[in-house]
Amino acid sequence: MSALKSIVKRGLRHAAGRMAPMTWRWRAAASLAVLTYHRVLPADSAVRKSEQPGMYVSPQTLDLHIAVLKRHFELVHLDDWLRSARDGASLPQRACAITFDDGWRDNFEFALPVLSNHGAPATIFLVSDYVGTEHSFWPNRLMALVNESFAAPGSVTFPEPLRAIAEPVLDEARRRGELQSGDRDQIVQRAKSFDERRIRDLIAAAEQHCDGRADHREMLSSEEVARMAATGLIRFGSHTATHFRLGGTVSPEDLEREIVFSRAQLQKMCRQSVDVFCYPNGDTSPAAIDLVRRHYLGAVTTRRGWHSVSGDPYLVRRMGVHEDISSDAESFLARVSAWM
Repeated sequence: MSALKSIVKRGLRHAAGRMAPMTWRWRAAASLAVLTYHRVLPADSAVRKSEQPGMYVSPQTLDLHIAVLKRHFELVHLDDWLRSARDGASLPQRACAITFDDGWRDNFEFALPVLSNHGAPATIFLVSDYVGTEHSFWPNRLMALVNESFAAPGSVTFPEPLRAIAEPVLDEARRRGELQSGDRDQIVQRAKSFDERRIRDLIAAAEQHCDGRADHREMLSSEEVARMAATGLIRFGSHTATHFRLGGTVSPEDLEREIVFSRAQLQKMCRQSVDVFCYPNGDTSPAAIDLVRRHYLGAVTTRRGWHSVSGDPYLVRRMGVHEDISSDAESFLARVSAWM
């Protein structure tokens, strides 16, 4: 039954992809499609085994995407489009802005050559405190703990209530004899129900007696950031100081550090104006949005869809694209259409 569903979904994606360009002519004038990428990892990369499926594309898939985009869109810098919209200047009939979240080192190693080959502009949202460090985001740290626990049962002690999330999934994987990427993803998604400080504390407690941390640098260095900026194709935005989710109740001090101080840090590092912001995990609050409005030109979310001139520039919609749903042209176009 699952195989049949997969075939049906694939067929629907291909049909939607073939129809999508014909329907774009009816979109509002000066529409903007903003795409969200995270990591660019070759097919043989071992890192894929400890990463969420929705977090990466291959260099070949990224190359395909940009080739398709160039046939249908004018590729623009996100901040240029937002500035022109604010000032009432002329805008392309149909534009696309490419964005990458987090600031992974593979963006320099594998994404930059593809972008350079196409002359494609892009914005990378950096987590200012993590640039040049060996820090890992808590979902990656949690997945490393899950991998270790599966490989050596009893080696990881998950504190409650994290144990209640992780252990049932691990027990089922052990009965099956295989830990699948969907198992890790399920645990991470459930862990997002905890507020930011709580989940960080729980993971730190689980790591105390095991080696759950990355032992190599996964984030961009300041030198790599400078080299990317020097191309003229890459601009940078803030993704907070520590990837702190800004939903719910966040102290004024935390908001100031994550939104305002991160911008000051990045402008020194990048030696370019940092005018756009990205809400981690798409989580927002009225206080966070208000502070972003006072310090940035615009901000992007995880809300799906296209952005228009009349849309709120501090709640820009985007469309996430990744390998398992967009590895061919039709599936990619279906995703860009925001239908699937």
